[in-house]
Amino acid sequence: RVGKNLKIKYMKHKFLIATVLVAFSTSAIAQEVNFGVKAGTNLNTVSAKVDGEKEDDTEMTVGLLVGAFADINFNETFALETGLQFEQKGFKLENTDYGVTVNTTANVNYLTIPVNFRVNVPAGENNFYMLAGPSVGIGLSGKLKAEAKSNGMKVSDSESIEFGDSDDSDLKRVNIGVGFGVGFELACNLGIRVGYDPGVSNLQPKGDSDNFLKFSSTNIALTFKF
Repeated sequence: RVGKNLKIKYMKHKFLIATVLVAFSTSAIAQEVNFGVKAGTNLNTVSAKVDGEKEDDTEMTVGLLVGAFADINFNETFALETGLQFEQKGFKLENTDYGVTVNTTANVNYLTIPVNFRVNVPAGENNFYMLAGPSVGIGLSGKLKAEAKSNGMKVSDSESIEFGDSDDSDLKRVNIGVGFGVGFELACNLGIRVGYDPGVSNLQPKGDSDNFLKFSSTNIALTFKF
């Protein structure tokens, strides 16, 4: 198992290195670089299984999304967009056993590096575009809250999320995703974009095909280019 864990970490490191190399190598041949900022919200859902049983009683959570980005333009049509963003993901889950209803809420803060290939479609003085590419999120912190109700009585508790790969950990720290999006920019450099990240990483420590937890999010953000 030690060898397997080392191999997984090695592959993750190779992915990160490749992402950085792509960003820097393409910047050398780009004709123009534009910088911008974005702010919006994540609408988060989760897919999960425990011992082969799918968790269906989940609800959407809403999280913050803020960041900065750079468009590395090859020409008027094609570009590479990368940057750094702070985003919140999470889930709500409800279980009822033996007359006791337990509501669990998780809120997780990530620092994410997206690398998107971008196709621009000019619309007069404005611009429509499409995005697609991978992302790497690093878990910074998180909170897990639980509330149990039974016969009019209520008990609640909360604790910080522990990141890691051990049996005592709550979530794996690295979250790899694949994003898709569309956006529209006005001539004044203001814009809006909508994206979707279906989630790729199994964040369950020691997880497998019968025990997994994956975050998915739909994001809406306003953008401004300098």
